Formats: sequence, C-alpha cells, structure tokens
Amino acid sequence: MTRRPHTATPGGPDLPPRLAARPRDARRGLPIPPVNLHPHLDGGVHVDFTTINTRTSTDLAVQRLCSLCGERLGYWVAFLGGPRAAELMRYADPPGCVECMTAALTLCPHIALGRHRRARADRPGGGIIPPGSHGDKPDRYLLGITREYRTVFIPEHGFSVYLPAPFKTVHEYRYGPDGRLNTDPVTR
Repeated sequence: MTRRPHTATPGGPDLPPRLAARPRDARRGLPIPPVNLHPHLDGGVHVDFTTINTRTSTDLAVQRLCSLCGERLGYWVAFLGGPRAAELMRYADPPGCVECMTAALTLCPHIALGRHRRARADRPGGGIIPPGSHGDKPDRYLLGITREYRTVFIPEHGFSVYLPAPFKTVHEYRYGPDGRLNTDPVTR
C-alpha cells in the first residue's frame, strides 16, 4: 500500500488537523508554527520561517508541546534532521508530533526541495545558525521517533539542544532525481 504524502496545499485533506488549525501566513498560506513567531520591539509579533524562536521552542519542549502545532505531544515524539544529528542524537530543532513533523517534509520548502537554500544571514529574515552548526543542507532527512527526550539550554549561546532517547523507528527521506524529497521513506 502506498502512503499518500501530506499535501503542500494549506488546509489540504492530508494536513494534520492540529496543524491546519494554526494561524496562516498571508503570503504563503502556510500554517505558522509557534516557534516561528518572533516579538517586535513595539510589542507585536512577526513571522520568520528561517529562524526558530529559542525561548518559545524551549518552553514548548519543556512542557512537552509540539513545536509545529503547539498542542500536547502524544506517546510518540518525532525529531527531524540530517544524518549527523541522528548519529549524535543531538538536535538544534525542537521535537514535534509525528504527524506534524511528517507534514513538514512537504510543507517546508527548505526541506522539500533539494536546491532550496536558506536565506543569507545578512538579509532580513535570514535567520541565525546556532554556534557549532555548519549550515550545510543534508543530502537526506531522518525522522526519528522516540518516547522521551531531554531539553538542555546552553546559556552562553542562548539556545537549547534537544536530546532524544534512542529511536524506536527511523524513516529516511532522500531527494529524487527531480530534486524533491521522496515522501516514501526507507524505514528501519
């Protein structure tokens, strides 16, 4: 049986309901994860998909809430990253619901498209790469599923790292010849 991928069409039939309920970005129509809302000096907020709000992501992870939908995590928790993050079991990006993280594979252009690059840091909304990260895009993404994790805040760098327990299941997603992420993973 072939599994249908999540549609990139916001509100499409395969978008997880908890993610579909999030506010939408006016320009792209995509759900706005709570970790991509950033405070303005004037008291408002702005959306920046290239940078994770470390205070919000840390608070959500500590409360065991999904970084993408903001709702309570279920029994299983997912981490999405490259092979090196999975090898080290150390993630700069916070955990989320398995369904939301799976949807991110097709919703996030940076992940879904092999040639899509992050905005340069000198551009508005260019994001910040955590200290110790190289910023290179992985050649594939691994979705690791576990039950437990730890959140460690590193004050000298101002961000948290997320340390999952050993993965029960790992889904590996590779880019196809068309440059798009293949949504039929190899599972181990």
